Amino acid sequence: MQIGICTMRLAIPGTFSLKDKRQVCASLFSKIRQNFNVSVAETDSQDTFRRATVAVVAVNTDRAHLHSTLSKVISFVEKDYRVVIENYTIEIV
Repeated sequence: MQIGICTMRLAIPGTFSLKDKRQVCASLFSKIRQNFNVSVAETDSQDTFRRATVAVVAVNTDRAHLHSTLSKVISFVEKDYRVVIENYTIEIV
């Protein structure tokens, strides 16, 4: 069994409060879960309304499939006009 972890640091420039940020994040997380069957959580920067650190986790027996899935998640997030990916890492354990 392989575990894939993608950590992304997001900038959310259109938000002016934590409520705005949470609405954007909740919508984005829901879409990621529906499209890719992965787990998503905000892991840091919960009190900062223009930044979010997000972890996406998937489990599979095939290392290449995990990397492909997480790469597709990154591409999906890059297409969302509400957020900007500042940095990301993919780790397969």
